[in-house]
Amino acid sequence: MKSTKRIWLFALLVLLLMLTACGGQTVAEAEGAIEDSGAIDPEAIFTSAAATVGAQLTETAIAFSPTPEPPTLVPTLPATATLVDLGIATATLPAGVPTLIPTLTPISIAPTPGGPICDAMLYGSPLDINYPDGSELAPGEDFEKIWRIKNDGVCTWDSGYILVPVSSTSSRGDNNPLDAANPAFEIKTLVSPGQQVDVGAKLTAPLDIGEYSTCFIMENDRGVYFGGVLCVDIKVVK
Repeated sequence: MKSTKRIWLFALLVLLLMLTACGGQTVAEAEGAIEDSGAIDPEAIFTSAAATVGAQLTETAIAFSPTPEPPTLVPTLPATATLVDLGIATATLPAGVPTLIPTLTPISIAPTPGGPICDAMLYGSPLDINYPDGSELAPGEDFEKIWRIKNDGVCTWDSGYILVPVSSTSSRGDNNPLDAANPAFEIKTLVSPGQQVDVGAKLTAPLDIGEYSTCFIMENDRGVYFGGVLCVDIKVVK
């Protein structure tokens, strides 16, 4: 029994020491309280001491717990434009002086003159001197087709100007059914601007019955075609 009391007394002293460390009663005050109490009830003393320790620990925790600071408010700037002074001097016009506003001046671009054409040709009158389109010929018949044309340019035609074949058609698919020579005609005399001249091509009608045609065009002394085409269109019949 005495050993049990000693254990309780020892535990009580430990609790008293903890109370002292936490700012509670001193050891002497605790011992005086024990002696004044008369009969020692270890369980009651232990329970009272434990409650005191718990209260002291709660107060200590509250004393040392940091108080949370209120959240910092970040100011929101209104979406307004800020005028920045760039240091550019502006002129103030006196009263009555009109403000000059620059206007675009339209620029007129004149067309570039093409100038006179060196080589040009017009159909003469009449164009077909002989063998108009649809003329009938016998198989193998030789003939010479002649056209009249006019020099409508500013350059004179000379022996360097020729008439050359450019296309042919036939019912039998021959590329040159009329046996046209190339060149078909050469200018023999000088043809001045505005002057007319007859040009022609010596041809031969095919042996087979059918329709045939060949077209020609003028070519200058630099190898350049000019003017419209001159065509012959015949029928070979028996």
